[in-house]
Amino acid sequence: MAQSNFERLTGAFQSLCCTVRPIVQRVGGQAGQAAASSSSSTDARLLVQQAVPERARQLTRSFGRDGSTSLRISYDASCPDADRFDAAFKANDYSELVVLLGSDQAVNAFYEPRHPWAEDPRTVGTLAAMHLTLLASEVAKEEPQLLEAIGSAGAIPHLVRQLDSKEADRVQSVVVALTYLTDGSNAPSANATAAFEGGALPKLIVLMDGPVAGLRGAVASCLRNICLESLEYRAQLADLGGMARFVKQLELLQAENGLQNDLCLEALWNLEDMTLDSDGNPLERYTRLAIEAGAIQRIESLRGVKSDEVQETVEKLLSMLGDAENCLKSRSSCKRGSESF
Repeated sequence: MAQSNFERLTGAFQSLCCTVRPIVQRVGGQAGQAAASSSSSTDARLLVQQAVPERARQLTRSFGRDGSTSLRISYDASCPDADRFDAAFKANDYSELVVLLGSDQAVNAFYEPRHPWAEDPRTVGTLAAMHLTLLASEVAKEEPQLLEAIGSAGAIPHLVRQLDSKEADRVQSVVVALTYLTDGSNAPSANATAAFEGGALPKLIVLMDGPVAGLRGAVASCLRNICLESLEYRAQLADLGGMARFVKQLELLQAENGLQNDLCLEALWNLEDMTLDSDGNPLERYTRLAIEAGAIQRIESLRGVKSDEVQETVEKLLSMLGDAENCLKSRSSCKRGSESF
């Protein structure tokens, strides 16, 4: 994907990851289980309203020159690390939030803000990761320098280590936080470098096979952010089988009947970005791997999605991959650079 598409991908990702769902209580039984397992907003009908009790910890802080950006967190916990989190929230203490990422102390109940597909925080560590996401996705729109400040506080290596957790809520919050903190359209390149050096790629690639479509999309976007920093990083991703995983995202979306426009666009744009150099020229190794993984067939099957933007992206990718396939079949007729066709 070309540099001009940075903002489009960020916008699509925000619509998938930062939409605030209402304060709810899941209905029990089969209906409640369906609501808990689905990432679709249509399952809102399976949820009932729940008021924030007076005993809950309710934190609010305003950011920006005119205080127009406000973050609010409501939860219930009685552990010492919750007190530390509240103090770090109020003081905007990035270093303390980073330390708290490893906390296993319990969050008894979580009320707001609600994520559209990620599980609610069950520990203070997950709560800290979620707050870093809110800072990186919302506050950074007006204060982009905080992305560097959070990275300088050591957040990236700590977040990468948390990818080894067996707790779904922690892994999901960490992935979303890393995705915003490594987004090259806003974040410093040092954040993506720190993620790569911390061993993020193999840990993230494993998560691309998970059952939650929103998480898979966030993982792919995070990998894309890291790999755009260096061809070395992209080469390691290819060595680990990452390109086939990017193509598989399209297959999984279809198998789950989850052809939502934003999910399709995110998957297509990520695949496009992984096959192009910084000037928008196709890279031989990565286009070949995508083609071998069945990218052309998978993308062709999206022609039925009713979205002008999806269709525009589909045709653009098919044209590029079709030309690349012809070049691979007849190299003598292609003008190629050292890496690109």
